Amino acid sequence: MNKAVNEIRLFLFTCSGEDNYILKRCNKRIQTRFALLGFFVLLIFIGCFFSATFFIISLFNGAHFFGITIGFIWGAVVVNMYLLLLHTISPAIIPLSSKRKKSKNSNNNVEINTNQNSFVNLSMILRIGFMTLLAIIIAQPLSVYLLSHSVQNDIEKHKISERIKLYTLTNSQLIKEELINRKEFNNKVISQLNYAETKSLQNQIGIINSKIKTDSLFVINTIKKLTQFNKIDRKFSLSNKEELQKIKILNDLENLLANELTSDKNFIIDINSIAIGGSLKSDFDNFKNNLNTLVTNKIDNYNSLNNLLNKSNFYVKTIQLLFTGNPISWIITVIVCLVFVFPIYSKYKARNLCSRIFKTNERNERDIVKLREELIKTTDFNWLESKIKSVNINSINTSDYYFQRMLIEHRIILEEYENSKKVFTKILSHNISSFNKESLKRLRPLLDKLKHFNFQKYSVIERSINKEYTDEEMRKYEYWLDSPFRTKMRLITKISNNEKGLLDFLYDQKPEND
Repeated sequence: MNKAVNEIRLFLFTCSGEDNYILKRCNKRIQTRFALLGFFVLLIFIGCFFSATFFIISLFNGAHFFGITIGFIWGAVVVNMYLLLLHTISPAIIPLSSKRKKSKNSNNNVEINTNQNSFVNLSMILRIGFMTLLAIIIAQPLSVYLLSHSVQNDIEKHKISERIKLYTLTNSQLIKEELINRKEFNNKVISQLNYAETKSLQNQIGIINSKIKTDSLFVINTIKKLTQFNKIDRKFSLSNKEELQKIKILNDLENLLANELTSDKNFIIDINSIAIGGSLKSDFDNFKNNLNTLVTNKIDNYNSLNNLLNKSNFYVKTIQLLFTGNPISWIITVIVCLVFVFPIYSKYKARNLCSRIFKTNERNERDIVKLREELIKTTDFNWLESKIKSVNINSINTSDYYFQRMLIEHRIILEEYENSKKVFTKILSHNISSFNKESLKRLRPLLDKLKHFNFQKYSVIERSINKEYTDEEMRKYEYWLDSPFRTKMRLITKISNNEKGLLDFLYDQKPEND
């Protein structure tokens, strides 16, 4: 049991993005804090995974394998961004000159956080704002998956209104063409028949005239009803009266559409039973065929729209309806936002917890206290460097996670910097030695010539050259007092631009005005 708990704890440490090796050596309260952070990060991954999976499955109508794959990728991307954000909330581990500014009111109780800024600042507001926006986006697919059944009736009503809107828009032009065809046919009737024949013909085609008139009234009434419906539907919240009015308008629209569809189907049957002879037979047949085609196109348009609307799940409309009509959706969104924001605040406050526990548990260990203070605010870098290199880190058991991390990372940096300086010295010394050899090789023929003419002069110059080209170990000059962190430069002696200043510099004397 203890082994399983320990493995779970180590896994949560990994999820928190912090160092397992250091956390295992910390106080139980510190371990609990970072394990809780890891649990929330794991919770964020699970939430992102399910959110993306549900969204992809809804978007592609059941692409489960693809949805699971995208869910894993999306969860990993969000968690990596989140861990990066948590990492930026950690106090400065490595000293930087920009991080050395101290508050004027700072006292001897030095904290790990050298910047005495409050939690609420522009940088933190931007981070929390970005994560809150991301949390709101992630929460919506979860709300739709859990609560979509509660707005199913509203979605069906929305489908009806959308069906009528689209049907009216797509068929308005066809109805206009019906009117145009009737007008053209009426002009031919007037030009070719007398009044009695015209009246008789109008009685025969009364069904057609009635149908065209019905279609025109349908467009006018539908547009009027849709305008009223949209005016009410745009409101965020509706009173009982408005809700009843909305339902009434929607029922009227549904009846208008049903009557129009029935009229179209009956018209196809009735128009084929009408036949006219005489001189207008061919014109009437063309007129009848055109009307037949237009009405058939209206029916086909409705069937296509109906299939399209039945396949759509109205995902965005579902989210909108949940936000406006279901308070549980708000609760889910708030919970997801808290899951994203709480670890940020908890991670920020972890430094205070570490400092508090350190002051309680290690207050009597002066060497450790001094080492911690020097790491936070260095006053004697030579002592600090010597102490870090000589101390056995494994023997230091402290409850301050950030102190241990600073100590280990300082040790790594100092050792690596020392190794890099050794490599620098080796390479530069080798290059100097090679240069000396090449220079002496070029000078040797000239010295040999001088030796034949003036041996005494030759001896003097040879000693001078050999002294000049002596191999020596080259070391890197340090401009900084705390290399390699480079936060404090060495004091540069100012030299006055006169002979006295030069002499003072050569003989290491301070100017009188210093």
